[in-house]
Amino acid sequence: MLDRVTAIRFDGRVQTGRTMPCRLSCETATGDEVEVVAKLSAGCDRGVGALVSEAIAAMRAADLDLPVPEPFLVRFDPEFVATIPDQTVAEIARRSNPVAFGSKSLPPGFTSWPVGKSVPKDALNIAAEVFAFDALIANADRRRENPNCLFSGTNLAILDHELAFITEGVIGWRPPWEIGALEALRHSPNHLFSEQLRGKTFNFDRLAGAWAAITDARLAAYGGALPGEWNEAGEITEKALKHVATVRDNLAAALQEIGRVLK
Repeated sequence: MLDRVTAIRFDGRVQTGRTMPCRLSCETATGDEVEVVAKLSAGCDRGVGALVSEAIAAMRAADLDLPVPEPFLVRFDPEFVATIPDQTVAEIARRSNPVAFGSKSLPPGFTSWPVGKSVPKDALNIAAEVFAFDALIANADRRRENPNCLFSGTNLAILDHELAFITEGVIGWRPPWEIGALEALRHSPNHLFSEQLRGKTFNFDRLAGAWAAITDARLAAYGGALPGEWNEAGEITEKALKHVATVRDNLAAALQEIGRVLK
C-alpha cells in the first residue's frame, strides 16, 4: 500500500512546484531501484500534515482505480542528505522529517495539462471521476492555473493532494452531500475540468461502488500504513480518515450533488 524506499541518488529538482519536489533514485527493500518524485515536509506549508494528506489521498485514489502514480515512503538518511548538490533542496531536507512522500516517476511522454486544453472525448468519464474525487476529498487544488494533472495524449495522472481534507476554517465549506454545498463549482471555473464537464451527464456507478466498498478495517489499514515518524500529525490523520468514512456513509447524496452542479 505504501512501500518504503531509501533515497540513494539525487537526480535534480522538479522545475515546477512551490514545495520544491525533487527527483530521486531509490532502493527498495529487495534491492531494486525505482525513480520517484519526493516531497519533503519542510517544503510544505502544513509540514508533515501535508504528507499525511498526500498519502491518504493516494491510497484512496488507488483503491478507487483512479490514475494516481504509485506512492512511496522515502527515507532520507543523513549521509544521503550530505551528498545533495542542490543546496536549497539540501537545506530543506535537513529541516524535514526523515521520511518524505514519494510518487513513482511516470514514463516519458507525460507533461503538465496544457492551459486551455480540451478533454479528449474518450477521457471525459475519467475526468468526471477525478472531478468527483476532488469534491469528495475537499481538494480545491486542481485548477487551470495549477492543474496537478499530467497527460500523455492518451492517459491522465493526478498528483499533489497535500491540501485535501482541509475543511475546518474554510469559509463557505459544507459537506458535499448537502444540497448546494458544491454550488461554487457550478458558477466558477475553480476546477480544471469543471467547464468542459458542465452540461453533460455522467454515470458514477463504478466510482460509487468502489467508494462504498471501503470498510472500517481498510481505513484502519490506511492509518497503519503511515510511518511512525509522522505521528506528530496524528490529529490530521484521524480527521482525514473520518472524512473518508463520513463521505462513504453519505455517498449517494454527495454524488447527487456532484451530478447537480454538472448539469
